[in-house]
Amino acid sequence: MGCNPLVSLIAGCASSGRVTKINEARIEGGRVIALDAPSAPWVIEIQNRLKQRGFKVLRWSSRARVSEQTSETRVESYNQSEARYVLVVDGYANLDWAHRCFGGGYQFSHISTDLVDTATSETILNINGSGYSEGCAPMSGTIFGDIAKAVDAAWVKRP
Repeated sequence: MGCNPLVSLIAGCASSGRVTKINEARIEGGRVIALDAPSAPWVIEIQNRLKQRGFKVLRWSSRARVSEQTSETRVESYNQSEARYVLVVDGYANLDWAHRCFGGGYQFSHISTDLVDTATSETILNINGSGYSEGCAPMSGTIFGDIAKAVDAAWVKRP
């Protein structure tokens, strides 16, 4: 994502996410999503915005180990998934005081998320960007909100 050089000189480069839909089908059913994300303080911003849009957000997609006897000689074990959909998050924002925003935001060198259907191993959509997040006035971007909005739009709207 590029910035207008004049805007960069005056105010910096705000970030909003670029959304790429890979599968146009809408998801039906429960609004349960797991996060596969780094242990970074900004991940809670994504989690909170997903919760505000009605999602149950889990930190891991499975919590139970299941074993099934598939034949007389074979037993298969697997992790039973509570969340069919996983939001894979990759990003980097320097967390030292010199790179943080006064409003609590972050300056990302990159951030990318993939919404993945674990049943088919198919990526449904990708959101990526760089620059300033929300909370970086006057340069604030909308990356966290853009991620939640794009994930929300992948589901069939509730009545």
